[in-house]
Amino acid sequence: MQKIFLLIAGLCIYLFSFSQTPATSYRMTLGEEIKLKKGTADLDIVAADNTGLYFTEARIKMKGYFIIGATYGTSIKLMKLDKNFGEVFDKEYKKELKGLEFQSFQTLGNDLYLFATDYEKKEKLFKVYGSKVDKTTGDLVGDFIELGSYRLESKKDDYEMKVSPVQNGTAFLMVSNISGKEKVTLGVHLLDKNLKRKESAIIDLSFNPDYYALQDVQFTKSNKIILLGKEYEEAQYGKKKRKRLVFKQYAMSIYNSDGKKENDVKIDADDRYIISGRLIEQPTGEMLLAGFYSNTAKKEDLNGFYINKVDPEKGTLLLSSFKEINSGMLGKSFVDETDDDDLSKEEKKQAKKAKDDDEEEEFPNSFIIKSVDINPADNSIVITSEVSRYAYYTYTNSSYNNVTRTWNTTTTHVHRFTNQDILVINADKDGNIKWLNALNKSQVEEVRTTNTSPGSGISFSSDNSGYFATRGGMPFYSSYSSLINNNNLVIIMNDHTSNNVNPEYGDRVKTVYNFRKRSNVYGVSIDLATGKMTRKIIGSNNDETILMPRHAYVVKNELFIPSWRQHLMAKTDLRFAKITVK
Repeated sequence: MQKIFLLIAGLCIYLFSFSQTPATSYRMTLGEEIKLKKGTADLDIVAADNTGLYFTEARIKMKGYFIIGATYGTSIKLMKLDKNFGEVFDKEYKKELKGLEFQSFQTLGNDLYLFATDYEKKEKLFKVYGSKVDKTTGDLVGDFIELGSYRLESKKDDYEMKVSPVQNGTAFLMVSNISGKEKVTLGVHLLDKNLKRKESAIIDLSFNPDYYALQDVQFTKSNKIILLGKEYEEAQYGKKKRKRLVFKQYAMSIYNSDGKKENDVKIDADDRYIISGRLIEQPTGEMLLAGFYSNTAKKEDLNGFYINKVDPEKGTLLLSSFKEINSGMLGKSFVDETDDDDLSKEEKKQAKKAKDDDEEEEFPNSFIIKSVDINPADNSIVITSEVSRYAYYTYTNSSYNNVTRTWNTTTTHVHRFTNQDILVINADKDGNIKWLNALNKSQVEEVRTTNTSPGSGISFSSDNSGYFATRGGMPFYSSYSSLINNNNLVIIMNDHTSNNVNPEYGDRVKTVYNFRKRSNVYGVSIDLATGKMTRKIIGSNNDETILMPRHAYVVKNELFIPSWRQHLMAKTDLRFAKITVK
């Protein structure tokens, strides 16, 4: 178990006052089961309104079959359910997306939009398209509109793009990565609700793409473009001392709406190594960069929390605060022994062998910031983060086929996700920390896929780093979602059935592996005045229904949470739950 610093009891909560907020209650309703077609690989809730719920299904489809294997593609479908989770429409965009690459569905106000991209190899042009979607039928409202066209240096250049609502949901920010081999170049556009350009800029950065990754782009209320990137340096990891790039510190630049640089904001971590951070635009217009740091490149230990406050108009650093967290060890509170039948003997043996042989592709523990909310009661800042770790390994087994008189080799791909403690930080509107608290939990989830030779298997990928990355389907049942209601931060998560009360500092926490048999859905309410936590059981997971809190879609005081049982080569079982928080 790697070491991560946990807050000691004296630092956890500053009890300035006692909260008078009412106790939080939960009501959960479940919809009927929906049978999806074979090959479902991912789903995402994209919108919810007073007429129903909208979600996408990504499905793996065979495009061609050859003697030595098969090729696969992905089809996208939009489905709408009514308030009772009954099906309204089921729309697949074969014709509309022919020749195009699906990018995303996005909402702006009460409207829904579809975005796609194309790459014309002959002309070396990367193009972006968008269209409004009729929310009653799923049909496109007219033809696709060309939103941007960029000439790339070569046919092999990668291209990425991202669309997100900005300026309080009144406009779209469209960012395209049009970088070459030697430099980082971005196309930045502001679009109105009719997908017409309001602002447009091409920005060239001087960073080496091998040592720089874009984390965030923001278009402020005052029409400033803020770029936040990660700077990397080489470090050694593992028993074999393999070299890897490690994230060292952030680089921030401010541009006007035409793409002209106005300022570089120096955010120096000195001898520290930044673990994670989040850029927040305050209601007053200042930008806050808040997150966690370690004192070593290996980042096994969380050593502190930092806040940087920036004036985007003047390009000046108003506040730079690094606060040490000196406390006990986190890992000692976990009970890691698996329950009977959680993992087979063979699975345990192969996992241990991969780790002992240093064959496991392993990434250090990180406090990953999952949410940043502004409390409407006093404009204070509420930050939640989670200890997350991802590891990947493979193992093979061979068997002899007496009929064909050949040996078949089966390769098992194991993706292991470890999601542990949630750290909650409450800071006032000026960035001063009011209190910190930790919610102990331990979730371990393994997703396994196999392929047998001869033939081709289907593999997963999961990338949560970088501005253009998507969160992906995995892990399915681990992690959490949160919202603010009645001056309480409410966290919804799956946890072991034995962990039915909130642990105190030093208490032992049972690790949940078997979400189907040994987990409940819990609501944890944290009083934002004091940091005090209360826990309630919302429901029990079982063979038929395992909720996926990380995939929840939050609307005011309601969470729409999917539950699915995935079968890549068989029909996927899906249903939705609505949890109302009062």
